[in-house]
Amino acid sequence: MKEQDSGEFTRRQFLKRAAVVAAALPILPLGFAALNSSGTSGRALAQDWAGAADSPGSLFWKTRITEAAEPGEPLLITGTIFRPDGVTPAEGITLYVYHTDARGYYSNEKGDVGPPKPRLRGWMKTGADGRYEFRTIRPGGYPGRIDPEHIHATLSGPGYTEYWIDSFWFENDPRVTPEQRAKLSGRGGFQPVIALQRDGQGVLRGTRNIKLQQV
Repeated sequence: MKEQDSGEFTRRQFLKRAAVVAAALPILPLGFAALNSSGTSGRALAQDWAGAADSPGSLFWKTRITEAAEPGEPLLITGTIFRPDGVTPAEGITLYVYHTDARGYYSNEKGDVGPPKPRLRGWMKTGADGRYEFRTIRPGGYPGRIDPEHIHATLSGPGYTEYWIDSFWFENDPRVTPEQRAKLSGRGGFQPVIALQRDGQGVLRGTRNIKLQQV
């Protein structure tokens, strides 16, 4: 089975390769670290470093999920992942996210709204400060449905088997109704409904902090 045939398979491959790379090469080449910090796409980083030609995820704390030509409103999400006390930054935690395109579809296959084989997805792994960042586009809501626009997310790391947290939602989405808010589980802590502000370059920016929990 090819990696691009299954988002789940690719994610597991990423986690396995991340562990192998971390153990084998504890000191990163300066050129690679500079490449990551420059905002170069996570797809290129994963291909160069971990050998995952299909993976859009980076081994490090930030990633770019979409190419510049991807239709939709550019979106930048940042935040910090904390330990269960909600205060101590959590190091070595992998955040996996995926979402629909601007039309509300997970892939280019017509009508693909689930179960998803997501085309737009990425991985981040926190450093000592717990920070994460991903650049993408604002996802569209499922066509003909009342679900809010959302970005799915899971967490995993040392001592934490991979688990789902509440999806990223957006304050100005009219689909985020009181009835929908009542369905939130509280997993992830803090506030999953994000206020977005447009910067001078036309990029929508938002922040969501996340708190780990044992599940």
